[in-house]
Amino acid sequence: MAFTGRILNLVSLMKIELPERTVRMCDGGFVYWGDDLYDCIDPMFGVIGSAESFEEKTGDEAPGGKLTFLPPSSAAAASISNPTYQGARMRFWLGEYSRATGRVVGSPDQTADLAIDTVTLKANRGSRAADIEFDSAARRLFMVMRGQALNDRYHQSCYPGELGMANATGMPRSSPWGAEAAA
Repeated sequence: MAFTGRILNLVSLMKIELPERTVRMCDGGFVYWGDDLYDCIDPMFGVIGSAESFEEKTGDEAPGGKLTFLPPSSAAAASISNPTYQGARMRFWLGEYSRATGRVVGSPDQTADLAIDTVTLKANRGSRAADIEFDSAARRLFMVMRGQALNDRYHQSCYPGELGMANATGMPRSSPWGAEAAA
């Protein structure tokens, strides 16, 4: 992003790529980026009510955060929680726009490339909200071991006919074999 003047007109841009359409929003008013319109309101998602700080994580946690949308109707709120939206790509940019043209100037800097994780609908008397939690695409790196569990079915898939886990049901907590004890 190249700053072009003495006064900076900054805009935050968000793009959510859903299976049937793309949501393009900005942090106020509207701007054009190329041929695409980024508006502060969407017919289904409504407006952004609040944003939790995006947090970098360490260890075995992927970066993530949460946005709260205020959908315009109950039907819109229900449609936001569509299960096919899980994993939809969300990208964020910070750019500069021209007040004279209402267009993004230059190339905005991409600040995050994320994916929708969970949607939680909240309804109170006269209000509704949808909390969308998202996390980094890096979370996929933690899914390498998905499906491997300390249970009979998985054990049988690795060691057919070995019945060491056959009667291990209803156990309150399992520990992987050979793991070091916590200090």
